[in-house]
Amino acid sequence: MSVVGFDVGFQSCYVAVARGGGIETIANEYSDRCTPAFVSFGPRNRAIGAAAKSQVVTNCKNTVQGFKRFHGRAFTDPYVQSAKSNLVYDLAQMPSGTTGIKVMYMEEEKVFSIEQVTAMLLTKLKETAESALKKPVADCVISVPSFFTDAERRSVMDAAQIAGLNCLRLMNETTAVALAYGIYKQDLPAPEEKPRTVVFVDVGHAGYQVSVCAFNKGKLKVLASAFDSELGGKGFDEILVQHFCNEFAKKYKLDVRSKPRALVRLYQECEKLKKLMSANSSDLPLNIECFMNDIDVSSKLNRGEFEEMCAALLAKVEGPLRSVLEQTKLKKEDIYAVEIIGGASRIPAIKERVSKFFGKELNTTLNADEAVARGCALQCAILSPAFKVREFSITDVVPYPISLKWNSAAEEGLSDCEVFPKNHPSPFSKVLTFYRKEPFSLEAYYNNLKELPYPDPTIGTIVFERLSLFCLNTILITIKPS
Repeated sequence: MSVVGFDVGFQSCYVAVARGGGIETIANEYSDRCTPAFVSFGPRNRAIGAAAKSQVVTNCKNTVQGFKRFHGRAFTDPYVQSAKSNLVYDLAQMPSGTTGIKVMYMEEEKVFSIEQVTAMLLTKLKETAESALKKPVADCVISVPSFFTDAERRSVMDAAQIAGLNCLRLMNETTAVALAYGIYKQDLPAPEEKPRTVVFVDVGHAGYQVSVCAFNKGKLKVLASAFDSELGGKGFDEILVQHFCNEFAKKYKLDVRSKPRALVRLYQECEKLKKLMSANSSDLPLNIECFMNDIDVSSKLNRGEFEEMCAALLAKVEGPLRSVLEQTKLKKEDIYAVEIIGGASRIPAIKERVSKFFGKELNTTLNADEAVARGCALQCAILSPAFKVREFSITDVVPYPISLKWNSAAEEGLSDCEVFPKNHPSPFSKVLTFYRKEPFSLEAYYNNLKELPYPDPTIGTIVFERLSLFCLNTILITIKPS
């Protein structure tokens, strides 16, 4: 029986497996532990991962990336419509109203759902795991951002099902990191002692997540989480791209955004420049040969200028940090350590702001890229009967308050009640009892639209129909957020 954890990121993916008495991040056929989250469609075949990324310039209209953010979203969603203008590939509406991706595949125009494209990527990751383990892979745990709503999570589950995977659990990324951090610690306080409080900061390519966790021996409890789904490495890339688009328009009279291929090349070069600026503070060159209309372009930038350009983005770093402290009513002195992970955490200005906020040095004891996949593999090993794992209980939180509403004859109209407030422990069950003679419906929804990064607060509706009209029916409903 296989035990596998998949970290499916916005830009890159990692696979971790349990074997030989430990957790191992495995390499793909290119001997690289990172598999790019790219899918490319061609006239005769499709390429996934590194092979697809290599076609991002030559086959830009049919090479898709960054599709993770469209999970569970309608095509008319304002977020999808605003993101559409920055994409090189085309989006289209599916018959169900959700977002699809339009490409030329096998010399035909096709529209694939986000679930289908994610399933293609998951199939590739599954094959990587199978070739390493030398046996079929079915059971797995997949990571999702902590701010994903129910609709987005269901979309990821559908993708896993299409890929032939049995997803035992979707795990919040920061919770997976906390598990990877805590399960090996030998010096955690005893269960009856005051817990050790650690803050985990995950700055990925397209999202920024913070969670506060309390550790005791054999126990992890998430106390609160906060996020900014717009802050990540992608935002810094876009600022650089816009800067050079404006500069090249003045200097070379080039309209970069009119040529998708040139735009993709500029994105690639800006990402490389951003990484170089994280390690060097001197002036760094940006040179692209035969960029557009056979014109070679060149420019330069240094870290100081870059940070000045990104001042508005960097100002957002403190918000979620302040939010988790307010939610938990903790002081900065109560925090034992601050662990920072994620690709964009390597940007010095971000590290500096997080460190300054807590007034302490940041810890980088975890692998910034692989920690989420390792945590997912550990969770899968805990859930699997085939592996014996040190006892370790994990209590997560509900990120948004959840309410129920129903039609009530006695109260003449709609009634509603908050079943799970924000940061309520999860998994957790509540039993509600209804006494009814007539059919009625029950709707679950997120009641705080201001915090929700999603336009539709509805989670789902259940209708109770076959009720006896001659007596009072007692209906017991068990509610469990997953």
